[in-house]
Amino acid sequence: MTTTLDRIVAVAKELVADGGSASVSMRKIGDAVGLSPMAVYRHFPSREALLDRVADDLFTETYERLSRKHIPDDTVEALHGAVDDLVDLALARPHQFAFMFIEPREGARVYPADFSSGRSRLFGLLTGIIESGLAKGDLAPAEPWALGLAVTSGLYGLVALYQGGRIAPDPDAFRTLCHDTLERLLHGILA
Repeated sequence: MTTTLDRIVAVAKELVADGGSASVSMRKIGDAVGLSPMAVYRHFPSREALLDRVADDLFTETYERLSRKHIPDDTVEALHGAVDDLVDLALARPHQFAFMFIEPREGARVYPADFSSGRSRLFGLLTGIIESGLAKGDLAPAEPWALGLAVTSGLYGLVALYQGGRIAPDPDAFRTLCHDTLERLLHGILA
């Protein structure tokens, strides 16, 4: 049975997916669920608390989906698969991606403490690939969380540029650019 709280969160997630966090208001949610805005506040004391719940749910759902995927034994192939997973999300749900990874948010996890302590299970999937690559000698010795940040920060920057219209809007070319950027990182840029 779906509770009122579940319906509120579901509507908020739809609003984030369709228009980003800026499109979320207690009034819109109340209208969609058949409540007054004040009734929505009985379930969430603030818009920020609701957005924190939405973020937690989206990260959990994404983690659960991606953690069921097969991760190749080859480190480079696995890293490219992780890039594909993030690009898929960025292209299919650009507002949700921006909300999850780019927009400032009060309750957002902060590097390095939240990441190295395991508070980001989704980031942990990537560092798991990196730790495996380190153990096999495929990657130069380094802190897995720092390598994960190097991989994701470049990708998030490209997504922000793509969403901002600074990269041509061809999704296939964008995906290729993301993979080329990963290869540059893996091989370095020094001659």
